[in-house]
Amino acid sequence: MQRETRFTNTTLARWLVPYVIFAALQYQFTKDGLSYASPFVLMTFRYVFTGIIFYFLGGRKIPLDRDTLLVAGFSSISTLLWAVGLDYVSAGDSAVLSYTMPLFSIPIAFIVAREKILRRELLGALVGFSGVIVYSLTLNHGSQPVGAFITLVGAVFWAAYSAYYRKLRNRDPMPILTTQFLVGSIPGVVGSVFYPQISPGINLLVDLVYIVLFSGVVLFFLWNGLLRRGRVGRITTMAFAVPAMTILIDSIRTLALPSFLAVIGGVTMFVGVFIANWSRDSEKTAEDIG
Repeated sequence: MQRETRFTNTTLARWLVPYVIFAALQYQFTKDGLSYASPFVLMTFRYVFTGIIFYFLGGRKIPLDRDTLLVAGFSSISTLLWAVGLDYVSAGDSAVLSYTMPLFSIPIAFIVAREKILRRELLGALVGFSGVIVYSLTLNHGSQPVGAFITLVGAVFWAAYSAYYRKLRNRDPMPILTTQFLVGSIPGVVGSVFYPQISPGINLLVDLVYIVLFSGVVLFFLWNGLLRRGRVGRITTMAFAVPAMTILIDSIRTLALPSFLAVIGGVTMFVGVFIANWSRDSEKTAEDIG
């Protein structure tokens, strides 16, 4: 049992900035990895190796209580649906569809973590998602509807295990993450029996290094840490900074200025983040521990 932690703005930046950067890059690495392995094989590698790392970091404990198993189940379903959907949709479209998550997380957190729905967090989520929609108009759409639907369902399960992270905020996170990945690898292993495609090579190895270490160990540790320190509605709305960051990363990668719509979409996402986080100091303290 750990005492609940809260963040100052400085601490928040230390957790959120690396999360946003690593999360923005994971779509490209995972999309490339799917060129060499099936979604089930790729995510099984991610879950098994990430789980082993957390196992040794977390004191070799694998809790199997109901809530931790639900985290493992929801996370596994979310990840597999995301990866399967990414096999059908572009990386950009996947990012846009995945960030419907804050809209689902707020009501789920009300049910799971007993968090009161705050109007400013709901408004921030709606404004941020409107920015995602504007940004999506700049993408080259060639995605199949089935992939879009699968990705949307995956976003619901992402919202669900995020709410459980918050519910379990007073517990040591490392054993929870161990169970999440080791137990959560089971559906991927089963799927790999039916879809065992893999083409080993240096490109797949590079993708796996990023997928396991950065979008696995680092990303989930940061996401869990953020949700232990702040309300689900507030933290998940901050995640709109991820698709906004993709605009900057794409501009740097292509050495081209973003389009007008991309800039408007990115600014709108950050406005949503600001709305969800704006409050008086006394209100903020009460909400962060609520």
